[in-house]
Amino acid sequence: MSTEKQVLETITAPNGHPRPLYEFGPFRVDPSERLLLRDGLPVSVTIKAFDTLLFLIQRRTHLVEKSELMRAVWADSFVEEGNLAVTISMLRKALGDEGAERKYIQTVAKRGYRFICDVRETLAAEPPLPVATGPENSVSSHRERPQRRLLILGVGAVCLASLAAAIVVVRSRALRGGPAGIRSLAVLPLQLLNSEATPEYLGLGIADAVITKLGSTGQIVVRSTTAVTKYQHAQADPLAIGREQQVDAILSGHIEALPGRVRVTVQLLRVADGNLLWADTFEDDPQHLFDLEDEVAQGTARAMAVRLSGGAKMRLARPDTRDSKAYELYLEGRYFWSKRSAEGLRRSIDYFQRATAEDQQYAQAYAGLADAHAMLGAFGVEPIQEAYPGAKQAALKALRLDDSLAEAHASLGMISFFYEWNWPQAEREFRHAIALNPNYPMARDWYALNLATLGRNPEALNEVLRAEELDPLSLTVNTHVGRVNYLGRRYDRAIEAFRKVVDLDPGFARTYMRLGMVYAAQGDFSSAIRQFQEARRLNVPDSALLDGLLGYAEGFSGNKVQARNILEKLAERSRHEYVPSFGMALVCVGLGDRDGVFQWLERAYEDHSTYMVYMKTDPLLDPVRSDPRFTQLLHKLGF
Repeated sequence: MSTEKQVLETITAPNGHPRPLYEFGPFRVDPSERLLLRDGLPVSVTIKAFDTLLFLIQRRTHLVEKSELMRAVWADSFVEEGNLAVTISMLRKALGDEGAERKYIQTVAKRGYRFICDVRETLAAEPPLPVATGPENSVSSHRERPQRRLLILGVGAVCLASLAAAIVVVRSRALRGGPAGIRSLAVLPLQLLNSEATPEYLGLGIADAVITKLGSTGQIVVRSTTAVTKYQHAQADPLAIGREQQVDAILSGHIEALPGRVRVTVQLLRVADGNLLWADTFEDDPQHLFDLEDEVAQGTARAMAVRLSGGAKMRLARPDTRDSKAYELYLEGRYFWSKRSAEGLRRSIDYFQRATAEDQQYAQAYAGLADAHAMLGAFGVEPIQEAYPGAKQAALKALRLDDSLAEAHASLGMISFFYEWNWPQAEREFRHAIALNPNYPMARDWYALNLATLGRNPEALNEVLRAEELDPLSLTVNTHVGRVNYLGRRYDRAIEAFRKVVDLDPGFARTYMRLGMVYAAQGDFSSAIRQFQEARRLNVPDSALLDGLLGYAEGFSGNKVQARNILEKLAERSRHEYVPSFGMALVCVGLGDRDGVFQWLERAYEDHSTYMVYMKTDPLLDPVRSDPRFTQLLHKLGF
């Protein structure tokens, strides 16, 4: 007998015969009456929810695959997994099974569900007949009454089901638009319940993977990993964080290592009113962490009632890798990448390389490798000839494996921009990345810098402000808002943007360096020096450029001896380590040594220094802009 037929016959057991009753906790399930009781009182559930519960109870302790459950309960219609997820959610709510610890229905990631509570099975006969008091209470009329009652219950259940469906439709519409719409999301790093048994990278790594998954759809605005990293060890209220991040919903949760298992519990809250939109617990063995990540991402998208295109659905459902070792290495790489320090980026490269060695088809790991190499070059802490060729090779490999990766296209655009000085190619790649994912802030952020260096400042400002809308608390994006304004010579707006970053994080060193550049461009060299010294105190990664800026300001302020001392030290450092020649050119600008300026700029050109991309628009180079050698350099750069 098929399982579906068995469920049907159990529900429609003929009257007058003993019928099975199932009891668990305070609940009793009466299949023939389609009745769910709690402490003897009826619990309202839809027909499909009741049938789902009954099917799980009959297969208790066994894993019930999603496809099997859908065939049994929706045998007469075609439905998607979303219908099943909504039904399970409604059923859990009816059973009071919405806490972190599941009492009745366990989710098995990527597979299905299991009923885990002890069940007592009994048989019940027809209840005794009431005393006859008139024709309506005759035996014959009583015999008909259960059937009539079943019909009424059935109609009532259908009405409830229709009402529930209507509520889901209305709720979905409300979430997609209107004042209560859910349009943006922050995913917090998962908290570690037993930190001694759970690697630290997992909490942030899985959150980062979910962010990447949801962001790749291009239809959900998701705050970047760098925006939420600071909450990794925080015990703050998720709703308070949601308000700080200026999002409509926030996903939080925790991860726990069990003997041979990993359990992830998440909850999605609407920030405006604190309403719980969705919660679930996923459990699997450590070899299937990627399944847990996929379940969380897909469940979140469903709960947000996002209309996903066919391609977006495929990207969300498609596993990035099936190699558990490669996935763990990738998570560790993302953990260190998110620190955005030179040491963190170098460590991330090691993990990304090991992940690609483990799974040579792992496109996301190659994309991470490209990002890390490119950032080391952009920070000026690695020679460009070493950083960018490796970055390009990794980005191209990622795109050969998956051409839909917006991150890889953006990295390729960054390489074309900063290293190859191929302005048309850089623009094509940035625009392609934005077309794939309009909500990816870094693609718009880098594209804005590209436009600003070309002198297309209105377009640049539009892109960087859009990036700021997508990630309003990003220190990097807000710094680049100031940078674009600086290159467009809107100094007051640049200072305002940099001050905002200082308010967000007084320890973000690069902002002080950029702020000092604005003061230097305005001729306020004493203020510039103070900002540069603060950046040095905070250990800005671009230390060689910072020294060049200090020498520039000291030279213009009349302290020529100090400026020459800085130049000599930079020249000495360059004999033992990579020092961008652009910094030494800046000192010579401050000293009024034009021959020295172009000697070092020519070397910076030969080194493919990333700072050369700002030659056309950087105000600090105005004192030498009239020199014919400057025009020749611009021509060589392709401007």
